[in-house]
Amino acid sequence: MIVFAHRGESAIHPENSQVAIRHCNDQMMDGIEVDVFETENDFVIFHDRWLTRLLNIDKHVTQLTDYDLATIKGNDGEPLPTLAWLIEYCAQFSFTLNIEIKYLKSIHKFEKELSRLCTQHNFDRSRLLISSFNHHYLENIATHLPDLKLGLLLAVNPINIELLLKDFPLYSVHLDMDCLNKALIHKIQSFGLKVFVFTVDHTEEIEWLFNVGANGIFANHPRQAFNIIEQLKPTPTS
Repeated sequence: MIVFAHRGESAIHPENSQVAIRHCNDQMMDGIEVDVFETENDFVIFHDRWLTRLLNIDKHVTQLTDYDLATIKGNDGEPLPTLAWLIEYCAQFSFTLNIEIKYLKSIHKFEKELSRLCTQHNFDRSRLLISSFNHHYLENIATHLPDLKLGLLLAVNPINIELLLKDFPLYSVHLDMDCLNKALIHKIQSFGLKVFVFTVDHTEEIEWLFNVGANGIFANHPRQAFNIIEQLKPTPTS
């Protein structure tokens, strides 16, 4: 079972911040997960629609200007990370980069910019995993960038899960820990898809997911989760 650092190493550092992302590497984590919004002229790594909760600024993320991105500091004292900064920084590693799309004004602009940045920084596109609760974004990416892995985000336990898995090719389904069960995990896996679960930090839940065969988790404390999983693995016999 693999571990994604949820919004960077967010148990220790401010979520989705440069510092939280810079503390992620190929040690004790298999991937990182971040969120992206399209701003006035750019793409910023941020989770909420508004800056209020994290920065006490009453402004919608999509209203951020170039000047805002140059002057607003995150809770780590650094500028808010952009998509360009993210791809350049993460190019040096081998972990999976899961970019969750929160809101885009233009999916085509995002696709074009992502492709440009991968080329510019020699970023291996096979390491990208693009996910979203907005399945229309994923459908567009499947058409225009068919080489990218796609993750379907769900916060429900649907009556007919198979109906949600046939619209376009998927790599994984990302499930909310609050609404899943063993049967749902195995049903999705029967379609040849990975099941990754968010957000999981407690030992009891990690153990349960490991035992039912989930493929991975998103953890705020990825190194701690990694250590728990290592202890669950059977000891090799000589």
